[in-house]
Amino acid sequence: MVLSYNYFTQTANQIQELAIDELETNSEIEAHSISNSLSNAIYAITSNLEIIANSPSTVDENISTIQTLLNIGRDSTNNLTDGYYFLDKNGRLTTFTGIEKEENVKYKGVDLSYRNYFQIPKHNGTLYISTVIDSNDNVPRIYISMPVFENNKKGLEAVGGGQLGGEVVAAVPSSLNRNLTSFKGVVVASIEAETLGNFLEGQIHPKFNGDIGFIDRNGTVIYTQNQTFIGKNYFGNEFQSYLKLILKDKAEEFNNILNKAFLSESGVEEFNFENISTTIAYEAVKGSETDNSINEYGNMIGTLFITVPHTLAGNVTSLIDNQNSINFSIIGIIVAISTVTAIILLRWNKLLNDNVKQKTFQLRDSIEKLEKANEDLKSHDKMQKEFINIAAHELRTPTQAISGNLELIQMSYVPSIFQTSSSGQIGIKAELERLVKDEDKLLDYSYALVSTYRNAQRLEKLVNDILDTSRIESNRLELHKESFNLNEKIQNVIKDIHNKTSLSSHNGDSSTHIDIVFEPQEDPIMVSADKIRIFEVLSNLINNAIKFSNGKPIIISAKTFQKNEIGSIKSNHNNELVDIENTIKNKDEKMMIVVVSVKDRGKGIDSDILPRLFTKFVTKSDQGTGLGLYIAKNIIEAHGGQIWAQNNYNGDKGATFSFSLQIDQEFKNL
Repeated sequence: MVLSYNYFTQTANQIQELAIDELETNSEIEAHSISNSLSNAIYAITSNLEIIANSPSTVDENISTIQTLLNIGRDSTNNLTDGYYFLDKNGRLTTFTGIEKEENVKYKGVDLSYRNYFQIPKHNGTLYISTVIDSNDNVPRIYISMPVFENNKKGLEAVGGGQLGGEVVAAVPSSLNRNLTSFKGVVVASIEAETLGNFLEGQIHPKFNGDIGFIDRNGTVIYTQNQTFIGKNYFGNEFQSYLKLILKDKAEEFNNILNKAFLSESGVEEFNFENISTTIAYEAVKGSETDNSINEYGNMIGTLFITVPHTLAGNVTSLIDNQNSINFSIIGIIVAISTVTAIILLRWNKLLNDNVKQKTFQLRDSIEKLEKANEDLKSHDKMQKEFINIAAHELRTPTQAISGNLELIQMSYVPSIFQTSSSGQIGIKAELERLVKDEDKLLDYSYALVSTYRNAQRLEKLVNDILDTSRIESNRLELHKESFNLNEKIQNVIKDIHNKTSLSSHNGDSSTHIDIVFEPQEDPIMVSADKIRIFEVLSNLINNAIKFSNGKPIIISAKTFQKNEIGSIKSNHNNELVDIENTIKNKDEKMMIVVVSVKDRGKGIDSDILPRLFTKFVTKSDQGTGLGLYIAKNIIEAHGGQIWAQNNYNGDKGATFSFSLQIDQEFKNL
């Protein structure tokens, strides 16, 4: 009986090995077949691009003929591509498939020179295949681009020709482009990630029992059965954390398989987890075979994975058990009892395991909540300490100045100023009369009073900022709106700041007069808002600009727009494309707004604090509490407006702070 048991065991193991070998072979064949299909489809696209790029019409920038070639190329590869484009030598979108559609006209002339699919072919003179990037319409795509060079005649005569949809064009190999005379632009084809996934899914044989996945060369998941993983980076912290949670100690083994796949052309591996085994076949997907130096990764686009879960080991075990039941029928009762006992133990173990998993999950959730609460407490404690330090410093400075000035007045100019007797009042009069006769002492006395007044105002502002912050956090910020001319309010703020600067400079302060230029678009601009609060916002922005302007002029502008234009107003300092989605969303809104901008030419906003600029206690200055911009933001948002800041571009140093307010509708309708 023992020999019989060993025989059946060996036979079953051999059957299992043969079945796994067969499964691995089928998986490798399927992966190779699908990879070749995708590579051939990519090769068709690159061939189209090469023909278009070397067409005399493209070199001569004959737009109508280029448009025809792009349309033919798109039609010939419409199972994969969603568009063909021509970018001129400056990177501007000159023409593309679908340009005649009304919703696409706005893209004509867009500057795409910053994209890698323009820059790399321009500088390397070779075909370029990108990884997945987000397009201007927020759709993930892969871009394939080919440079266009002006060819010399001898070079064209030495090279054969190609045909695209009936038009004969010169086909110059991409390897020759590096030696041509001048760069004329690039032709580009785009593939939506979703379309690529559907293409791959359509290549699987209906009877093949497996799943397909595709990861680009940067590790981004392009396609998988689990839609939640698409677009995530396999090597990123989020995905790896999820992997460790699911696979536990098997995560490293799984990562080793994928790392090996990225370093190999093709292969197959077995991965065992719990009671299920999975056959993983992988195959590299390449672009064009004409040039192996397309980019730093060669011509590799990504890696295709075929996964086939199976339970062959379990089936073999079942076969062995059946054979054992036949051969060991004599001890059937013992086996039955053992089996029942084993089932009970397994079920009990499963119940315990499920209970442990549930408790572990609850414990992990509680730990995460406690960690978050602890971080919140640390952040709150840090902010509280920062506030105490800042408030103590800011309160100490003006109070010391006030005390020092009053002590100086008592000691040097009017010793009897704090005496309350009748003789003391007579003494004050005599001391003031002597003070008036001495111009130098009178000037010093005047400076001490002005300094006391200025520091008292500074102390009052600090107290008001603290009170305003308290009101904002407790939702008690009140507005008293009225209709007024915003241009007049801006001029009043400028006049007030000039008066204070003049008063400080006449009394020995080292402050330098700074030109403040106001450029209104039209007058009047009527708004319905809280005058005092808007004055406070303007004063804060202009004083901040003066503080960091290094003595250079400050420029203030007030311009009116329709609300749907706010996307173009807030375009960032890199001068990238307008927020098209935002513009389309608000295209029917006719509400008028005014945008006030304060521009300085100082050193600009530090990149470390730019994302946190409008939060509490954020400042790089050795003066101030860091509450001003936080209060200004809440005041403007309470009016239904927006406030933002950006560093200047186009060679200008400094920064620009802007805010928007709704124009008074009654004034607009006049």
